[in-house]
Amino acid sequence: MDGVTADARAGVPATLNYVAPWSERNRLYVGPEAHMTTTQYAPQTVLIADGRPHRDDFGLDRSGFTLLDHESAVTDFGDADQLDGMYTGEVIDLVKSVTGADEVVTIGWVIRRAAEDRRGAQPPAPDVHVDVYPGRADDRFKAAAPGGRPFRRAIMTSLWRAFSPPPQDWPLAILDYRSVADTEGQPNLLLFVDTLPDPDNVPDIPDPDASPAGSIFTYRPQHRWWYFPDMNAAETVLIKLHDSDHSVAWRAPHTAFHDAGAAGAHPRESVEFRTIAFFD
Repeated sequence: MDGVTADARAGVPATLNYVAPWSERNRLYVGPEAHMTTTQYAPQTVLIADGRPHRDDFGLDRSGFTLLDHESAVTDFGDADQLDGMYTGEVIDLVKSVTGADEVVTIGWVIRRAAEDRRGAQPPAPDVHVDVYPGRADDRFKAAAPGGRPFRRAIMTSLWRAFSPPPQDWPLAILDYRSVADTEGQPNLLLFVDTLPDPDNVPDIPDPDASPAGSIFTYRPQHRWWYFPDMNAAETVLIKLHDSDHSVAWRAPHTAFHDAGAAGAHPRESVEFRTIAFFD
């Protein structure tokens, strides 16, 4: 991997949910305050390195993610009205500034809470994933393009922010694009439902190729993981989910992980805001 060498990386060990090589029926059902997966996992313990000393080595087009300082006017990130109102404008401005895009379109936000009382939120994402599968990205871009007009390049991102006090019990880990082969990843169908199905009686899907899908990943020892410990509400991580330009870093797999060594950790509360940046 380009950049920081393994022996320069200090961090914490954590067990991550990689998809098992034999897992074939991969689906994620998302319901109110909970989700259910049919995917089979093969957990692996990896080193997740502290990215703060190496911050200048990261970048959207290099590693697929970047840490940003950003003071928000939002006073309560758990307030949907503030997210739909002032935060939407802040996110658009920030993504446009960082990427240099001509226009930015928002495609939704998600609040996640690690505590049992989720108050309408989702739990932290439990597996190594990217939110969109490459084979589904082009259609998503075309559908979201302002006025249906053509574009030269499009980048789907997630702006991730923790708003619980540091340290968090389930922080975010990000896989460096430079350690991931472009051929890695398999589709994981994303199904939004009002009621989660019975895990022992999951219905068939008539046309799975037409369903939205994310990407999930099997373990490779070459993978290099990073996190930013003690994140606060004045910091964000901007993560590439897909870039139509594959000559640069075009995605960064990521997952929540349990930081067992974080003394006095607080239950994580976070918000992620997804956008597509378009270039004329």
